[in-house]
Amino acid sequence: MIGPLWRVRSLGYMRHTRQMKILMIIAEYYPVVGGAQKECRNQAEMFCKKGINVMILTQYIKGLPEYEEINGIPVFRKIRAFNPWGPSYILSTLIFLVRKRKLYDIIECFGIFYYTAASVVMKYIWKKKVINRLECAGENGDLKRIKVMKYRVFIKMTWKKVDKIIAITKEIYGDLIHNGVHKEDIVFIPNSVNTDYYSPPISKARNYPLKILFVGRLSEQKGVDILLRAMHEVIGRCFNSFLTVVGDGPLRRELEEQVNDLKITEYVTFVGNTNDVIRHYHDSHILVIPSNWEGLPLVLLEGMACGLAIVASNLGGIREVIQDGINGLLFPMGNGKELASKIIYLIKNPEAATEMGRISREKAVSHFSLIKNIQSYLELYESLLVE
Repeated sequence: MIGPLWRVRSLGYMRHTRQMKILMIIAEYYPVVGGAQKECRNQAEMFCKKGINVMILTQYIKGLPEYEEINGIPVFRKIRAFNPWGPSYILSTLIFLVRKRKLYDIIECFGIFYYTAASVVMKYIWKKKVINRLECAGENGDLKRIKVMKYRVFIKMTWKKVDKIIAITKEIYGDLIHNGVHKEDIVFIPNSVNTDYYSPPISKARNYPLKILFVGRLSEQKGVDILLRAMHEVIGRCFNSFLTVVGDGPLRRELEEQVNDLKITEYVTFVGNTNDVIRHYHDSHILVIPSNWEGLPLVLLEGMACGLAIVASNLGGIREVIQDGINGLLFPMGNGKELASKIIYLIKNPEAATEMGRISREKAVSHFSLIKNIQSYLELYESLLVE
């Protein structure tokens, strides 16, 4: 197992030797909801509780204020872009970074993007420490995306010049090594989950109807169309089973039409976005993650923490967390028939499903707790500040 790939010197001496001031930069932030946004928000709120100054910079979204505080965190929607889009994005970010330079010492970038280039400028001119966190690997990962971006030259010239790069999965770590990043410049810190909040319900009836759950953005990445095809087969063999789809996105209307075409409308409910996702975790028996590509999805960790039986695509960080047949079931990405068979197996073997959920809960607590994750980040920040 990969451990932290850096050493922290004299932690007892370093702790609280200076007030940390952190700026997090992310392309989109709340009310846009996704895994990266959740992780950013969780980190920021935990840092704030520990008395650390933290603020968030993100893109301007029409209809939203340029500045507001969300749960005590200052959020600046100050990044604006126009033609030429890439250079103007970098310039807009850089103007903010220069004007607010006294308010932060460390910049943490979520994903490699144009703001990475602006952050590296601040590293060399104003000695700011810069961390870049990668969200995904493979054909749809951060490093692959650089190669097809317009004005990519700015990013290609700068992304390796940050102080540390965070890999949230072993697959991302391998991608970085393959692309020439030195081991000592990589830090392995996986995503995390608040295992106190996301926990199993006190009791849950295993009787029918059996409830299957999907949580996520309704986009090509998430593979909901594959799940719907699988549900058509599941319902044909286990008619008292129902699917709840939590989330919204560009494919919602198309997916609702697919449900109509498959004649399973009475078995599938589209909930849309909700602030009460945990209620759906507690009401459900099986969580399905049918993604076409992923890093380490927070939905997976939340479902594990809630003790759900999980069926997921065999890819990315998912297969680093789910041991097939031990704490969940994996199926070949895009294979609706295999997905259906895995769901049917769990429906017909409730004891196995319950045991997988129990093991997943234990793994979430021992390996992916938010408290341990925050401590890893704090140690990384402290190590950078004393360099």
